[in-house]
Amino acid sequence: MSGNKGVVIKEAMVVLREWCDGKHNENQVIPLSLALERAKCKPLDRTFFMVADQLMKAISPKEVEGFVYRLTERHCKRLAKAVIITDQNKIATIMEENIQNCFLIQSMVNDWVDGQECCNFEKRCMLDDATIKIGRHDMTDAFGTTSYRVKTGDNLERPHPDARTFNSSSIFDDDLASLLKHLPTGAIPLFLEKLGISVDEEGDDLEKLRCWRDQNIKESKRYSLQALVSIHSDALNEANDSHVLDVNDDELENVIASMTSMKQMEELTSRLGIKNDKEQSHILHLTEWRNRCEMDERRKTLREALNAMELPGSILDRLPAEHVYQAELVRLAWKIFYIDVWPLTTLLDMDTNNEKSFGEQQTKGTVHLLIQLLEKSKGLDKHRRRDFCVAIRNLGYFDVARSGYFGYDASLSELCNMTSGLSEDDMVRLVDRLGLEKDVLSVCRGTTEAYDNFKLMKIWRNQLRLQPLHFRLELALGLRAVGRTNIASRILAGGYHTTEVGSRVVESICSSLEDDQLKMLCEHLTLKDQNDQSPTTDTATVVTEWVRNWLEEFDKFSVMKIIMDKIDLRRKKIDNLFSAGFVILAEEVMLLEMSIILYGKSADKTCEETPSKDDFDVEPDNEENQVASMKSESEQASEECLENASDQGYVIIPNNEEYDGGFMQV
Repeated sequence: MSGNKGVVIKEAMVVLREWCDGKHNENQVIPLSLALERAKCKPLDRTFFMVADQLMKAISPKEVEGFVYRLTERHCKRLAKAVIITDQNKIATIMEENIQNCFLIQSMVNDWVDGQECCNFEKRCMLDDATIKIGRHDMTDAFGTTSYRVKTGDNLERPHPDARTFNSSSIFDDDLASLLKHLPTGAIPLFLEKLGISVDEEGDDLEKLRCWRDQNIKESKRYSLQALVSIHSDALNEANDSHVLDVNDDELENVIASMTSMKQMEELTSRLGIKNDKEQSHILHLTEWRNRCEMDERRKTLREALNAMELPGSILDRLPAEHVYQAELVRLAWKIFYIDVWPLTTLLDMDTNNEKSFGEQQTKGTVHLLIQLLEKSKGLDKHRRRDFCVAIRNLGYFDVARSGYFGYDASLSELCNMTSGLSEDDMVRLVDRLGLEKDVLSVCRGTTEAYDNFKLMKIWRNQLRLQPLHFRLELALGLRAVGRTNIASRILAGGYHTTEVGSRVVESICSSLEDDQLKMLCEHLTLKDQNDQSPTTDTATVVTEWVRNWLEEFDKFSVMKIIMDKIDLRRKKIDNLFSAGFVILAEEVMLLEMSIILYGKSADKTCEETPSKDDFDVEPDNEENQVASMKSESEQASEECLENASDQGYVIIPNNEEYDGGFMQV
């Protein structure tokens, strides 16, 4: 509107009356007051605005800090209860020790708040509504708008009627979704029947569980999450399945993805004794085979078939049964921490890319609680890892339990070894294949080449992700997709394991440390003092040499003669490195040592070398003919070790295939 003030007012009144006479689903004063707020109108009578002053204020960093604290306290309280910590002051201290990780989430929330083009009240409403939508009923009305809008009749996400009864032991929406995710189709009816839920009625299973939960809240004997997980385990066992620590559907999908032809798929089904029905899908063939096969034979049988086809890299290895390194717990702790955060960041589409990656590498907070859980659940040493992962599973963290039980992870040295020598075009296409944003290339610029594979692998490995990722397989499929089928086939055949640390990796670790920390590192490793003129470079050189000597010392022993005391001593030294605060270095050394334990001393030691020209001269359309024709040395060593394995429980067995440990029945 424009023109004479009186005319403008008259025209505005006509528009407002038409709007006022229309149909509305909310108190009309609220949208009107918000419209005036956005238009920066300042009427003389401020009381016209029904929204309270405190709800119109900008969301302060202090409010965001408190919000994130409440968002992430759930997992801390669950873990504290599991290790029998009841002192609320101690729990509060542990939660405060997660400050660096909390700061990362706070920055995401603050960035999101700053990016919303609406008034402060609407931002508060969006966050309050989001906590209800994701089912975090223990956080209802965190920003004060829910109770206000209930009173005024404004539009809102309706709060749960029993929101005040929810606490860390309650069963939340994401817990129910996780339970369903880790139930194969055949076990879902069993699970529902055990809860008294009709399986005859049509409808969404998650919604059925929500209704059951909401009804159960009103009963005197309420189910806890732990009780529900126990019923979940019973349903799996009755269905002859252990979907959490077993060959799951995702792994079977990965096996199918590793195949390059129908002929390979037919060979696999033949080796598994599967009658090939062309009308059935590949995944249905494999899931039916899995469900028929005995639980303690599934992985072993599948691996034997894939070994014969030179595709063992498409299935996960079990990690050493007897040893859990403290350095492993950092990423497990971050996954548990992020489970509390993920539903909100996903719903509100918060930026979690690139520099907002894997949380602060710390030894306290959630990590400390996991260390205590490990000590509490160790049981028999030969079942140490299984017992620990079952304890995590019993808290409802199924994917975290799998991450701790299987060899999803790979050292940064290993990932760099696999991708060294890629062309500029390969790197661009690989970024897309790995699901990274295109702008990641801008921070991966190299000095001698267009792009730096070390920077790319570091960003990819440290990305925020809720699901466990089989790094070696995912990278092999990515390399195959960009035409590097020779190297991809070697990875899928079980090759390209490196036991030599990359100098770039150590340089990066040392560059992240202050001068006094570098001196402490040298003292801890009993190395000579670094040059004061170039402490980072000098320290990186001697630390790289120390790691190489450390791994070569392991390599001097015949794998079958390494008794547990030797491994245990080395593990404790790596744990000491972790406890001293050198978390990233401890993790890299641990992962390299894990390669030796799992795959034998013949693992590749070519971290600093560029793959040969033959590895990169394969055309994409020749994939079918490029599967490696020989078994890797590491696999041959593993098979020899398995054939001559001692009956002693303290012998290290490569590939960990002889260990069953009865985890399926727990």
